[in-house]
Amino acid sequence: MTSPDSLPGIPAAPTSPRRGLRLALLGSILLLAALVGVWIVRTRQRQTTQPPSSPSSPYRNTGPDAHYVGSSACRSCHEEQTASFRRIGMGRSMTLVDPEQQPPDAVFDHPASKRYYQVRRKDGALWHRELLHTEKPPEVPLSEFPLKYVVGSGRHALTYLVETDGFMVESPLTWYASRQAWGMSPGYDKPQHLGFTRAVGEACLYCHAGQAEVVGRSLHRMHITEAAIGCERCHGPGSLHVQRHEKPQLDDRTREEIDCTIVNPAHLSRDLAEAVCQQCHLHSVAVVAARGRKLSDFRPGLRLQDFRHVYVFEGAEQSMTVVGHVEQMHLSRCYRGSDTLSCLTCHDPHGEPAAAERTAYYKAICLNCHSPERCTVEKAQRAQKSPNNDCVHCHMPRSPTDIPHLAFTHHRIGIHRRSDPASGAPAGVEDKLRAFLEPPPLSDADRKRSLGLAYLRVSLREDAASVRQYQERALKLLSEAREAGLRDPEADADLAQLCFDMGVGGGLKYAESALADPALAGQGRCDALLVLAQEQGKQGNYATALAAFGELTELRRHALDWLLLATCKRALGEGDAAEETLAVAARINPRLWNVHRHLAEYYRQRGDAARAAWHQQRAVP
Repeated sequence: MTSPDSLPGIPAAPTSPRRGLRLALLGSILLLAALVGVWIVRTRQRQTTQPPSSPSSPYRNTGPDAHYVGSSACRSCHEEQTASFRRIGMGRSMTLVDPEQQPPDAVFDHPASKRYYQVRRKDGALWHRELLHTEKPPEVPLSEFPLKYVVGSGRHALTYLVETDGFMVESPLTWYASRQAWGMSPGYDKPQHLGFTRAVGEACLYCHAGQAEVVGRSLHRMHITEAAIGCERCHGPGSLHVQRHEKPQLDDRTREEIDCTIVNPAHLSRDLAEAVCQQCHLHSVAVVAARGRKLSDFRPGLRLQDFRHVYVFEGAEQSMTVVGHVEQMHLSRCYRGSDTLSCLTCHDPHGEPAAAERTAYYKAICLNCHSPERCTVEKAQRAQKSPNNDCVHCHMPRSPTDIPHLAFTHHRIGIHRRSDPASGAPAGVEDKLRAFLEPPPLSDADRKRSLGLAYLRVSLREDAASVRQYQERALKLLSEAREAGLRDPEADADLAQLCFDMGVGGGLKYAESALADPALAGQGRCDALLVLAQEQGKQGNYATALAAFGELTELRRHALDWLLLATCKRALGEGDAAEETLAVAARINPRLWNVHRHLAEYYRQRGDAARAAWHQQRAVP
């Protein structure tokens, strides 16, 4: 390239030693600036590619060298606390089904779905059965399974889990304590419900089971080590603590020092102590795992927002939901005006007051800060509404939830009126999300990733308004995060599914990028495989699609995967194999009436009258 000094019409300037020095200095500055620019680009790429660093804590059992040992290891030294904990709801959160301890057998109709249900004991097990309404015998069962686990303490409800084909699924039947009767499980009281196909994976069991982990990269093949919530859910992994007590010579603490091999929430700051409760009682509108994290990575003693980001609608009052206690408490003047009020102020995780003592117990907590004279309700009215002069009765009333037949204590401490949206009425429609907890320092790309995934989660809610609007926001934010250099297989899998659902194209490249990470598992892997298989199928690459659908059937129990797998087999000339694959789809989801009709005709043509009749019985709308 010609220098400006030698261009035509410009005479060359004489060169001097000082001018040469200035040019050399200028060259060095330009070189240094270029190197700095490269360093900044590479640093940003590392920041958007590498997961955030692990948080630190003085408690040693928050680190990777500690592991879970189970509540039985705690019992020998803490027998009294273990026994009292098992009497409260958390300590009875989940257990293996003992038919002798379960509610009675029953039969009830569900007109909305044109089916009826049976609860009965058979072969030493408790069974749930789903049957078609028919005009004459014999009965036509659609699904029937022995129950493996019961979820819930029974104070409010009991929900049941089934293990079939190696997968964990939910039963459509729940026992409601308030009615002392069986009914449809939450979300099932509608014409086209999921039956025995609702997957129960890590996200479901995290807050109901003590220790549960996914098998392989599956969505809901589960291995449950400890059924009920145990000691380590609040105190963290116990291996180091057990080692210290097995070898007392390792304990060099003075009597006044804290044992840092185990977390005691009473020694934590308010925000860290609350995080222990929030891991299960803070779910709100949308919850997004931090990049490179999963639910089980959180350990007591650490900040929750370093592991997951919780979003609420901007300016929206929180309606009463089963997991809305934290949000409600944070709306309280009592909470905002105190530096110490927390969940532990009222709740002792190791026990609870007897029913006869409950009113006095909680009232005494209120009177620690509020004098009785502050109550402005007339004595006559107070005696009529609450003869025991119960503060909680008025200021934390029992309110309806988003689950039928259930009412929980509202945790917004205040004056509640019938028209108050925070007292149980549905919240107003909002469209802008904000983080509920102060987020950790994040790169701009990570913030966009987290918020984009939150909008995607909102778009998937059954009650979501303006679904397309939420999808567009999610697509914009996730695309911008990726353009900034962020590489995350989970976000790529969600982008793939989002592009496919919106019909905007580009889903295949995101699916392939996500699946390039062999560690991708669970919902993300399922989403990426589904998009890959469908896009390849549309292009006529049926062998590739077949392999993807085949892997999907190993990761989850879903009739759609088997239906699409049958389509690929038929396209590849594997007719009989396709029909057997359709039969599996119909077994998983017995409400595939057209599939039953097709299979009835298929088996009739092949002279298999018994199988043809079986499918014909179920070929009704």
